[in-house]
Amino acid sequence: MKVYRVIFCSLFFLILAVPLVGMLWYEEPEATENKTLAEMPQLAEEGHVNYKYFSELEDYFSDHFAYRQELVTADAVLMSKVFQQSSEELAIVGTDGWLYLRTTLDDFQGTNRMSVRGIQNVATVVSLMQEYVEGMGKTFVFTSPPNKNSLYPEHMPYYYIQTTEPTNLQRVSAILQEKGCNYVDLYTLFDAQTGVLYHKGDSHWDNRGAALAQDALLEKAGVEHADLTQVQPLVREDFEGDIDKILYPLARHPETEYDYSPYFTYTYDETDDVTANIVTTTGKKGDGKSLLCFRDSFGNSLLPFLAQEFDSAKFGKAIPYRLDAMYTENRDVCIVELVERNLVNLVKFAPVMPAPLRVFSEQTQSYTSESVISTVSVVDGYYKIQGLADEKYVDTDSSIYLRFTGDAGCFVVEAAPADELTTGTPSDYGFTAYIGKQAFPAGTYQIELITEQDESYYSMLLEDNICID
Repeated sequence: MKVYRVIFCSLFFLILAVPLVGMLWYEEPEATENKTLAEMPQLAEEGHVNYKYFSELEDYFSDHFAYRQELVTADAVLMSKVFQQSSEELAIVGTDGWLYLRTTLDDFQGTNRMSVRGIQNVATVVSLMQEYVEGMGKTFVFTSPPNKNSLYPEHMPYYYIQTTEPTNLQRVSAILQEKGCNYVDLYTLFDAQTGVLYHKGDSHWDNRGAALAQDALLEKAGVEHADLTQVQPLVREDFEGDIDKILYPLARHPETEYDYSPYFTYTYDETDDVTANIVTTTGKKGDGKSLLCFRDSFGNSLLPFLAQEFDSAKFGKAIPYRLDAMYTENRDVCIVELVERNLVNLVKFAPVMPAPLRVFSEQTQSYTSESVISTVSVVDGYYKIQGLADEKYVDTDSSIYLRFTGDAGCFVVEAAPADELTTGTPSDYGFTAYIGKQAFPAGTYQIELITEQDESYYSMLLEDNICID
């Protein structure tokens, strides 16, 4: 009996030791989790004792112990196959092998519906961007790829009920079209297609979807281009989805992808990593046209299709959008691509561009309010004025203005309805304006906030003595 106990205890402690001892021979697979794994800590850093060494060592072991990836994969397979649940917080396990991002759930269920003014604010920011670009005689186009479960909800788990109300994207789309914005409605375009153009294990479209989006964007921009939706791409069976890799690191499910690379002749200037924050390319079209594209991860596969049609192209992921690069870099076409689930970013981070001047001669009623806050700072050659207006003096669709009055004259600009001061969900009453240092004659100005409510205009003094040089 004692022998069995010794054997049992030996096996028990041997199993416990495997994660640690196994690190001596274990070759760790490629990390695919949606987090940065801890690095091996040092006992001394910059000549000083690292007092956090043991806690950092614990973090390192938790992220790198032997056979960790195998256990993560086994757990994910068990959870998804037996319970149809995801072992990762970011993923939703659907039917027939479909995976979705949990961050799209609010849009799907309609639990994050923006207010009427919030929707108007998003459309206003797009309209202001277009006005700025077109004011230089250049071309602007905006688009928003739909969330995967907006287009293909049939594979979502039954217990997630899709909203029957218009989504934020559908509401924004309607207003953009009313405003006459150069907007490509990808939801309607993709919904009209007979086939599925998104990957099962990925959160994005496949390359056929990227080709379809490129054709629509360049058609809207008036750019002559090859329609790659009409060609026959190579077919591969080696695509691995972003969600699939995170959820099943060692049991991935390769999918079909469509390879259009034989039709591409452009070259990368520096990095060829399409996921990089900045990617620049040189094309061989020969017409001298240049592109500035602000994009997110949907733009990773879209990038080659756009790069092919411009002699020079720059693709950026940074927020806020440096729209003023259209002027400083003398680009011809600007395309902004922002996925449905991140539309709110347009009113969280105002695009960097000079606030447009407005002719304003209306009488205003002055007031004071403790609800109004504002800040003035100098950022990259601009005076940046931002703050929050009092909702009692603002309509659901009215603009927010700033009036500068000084010895050199009176100037009024329209602020972008973007709230950069509130942490989390932005206020519907935020405003941000970038004023170039040479926008007005040098001098001292007072700044007033002007808003409209029920066809009456109201003004409140924000700053009394601001020197603009």
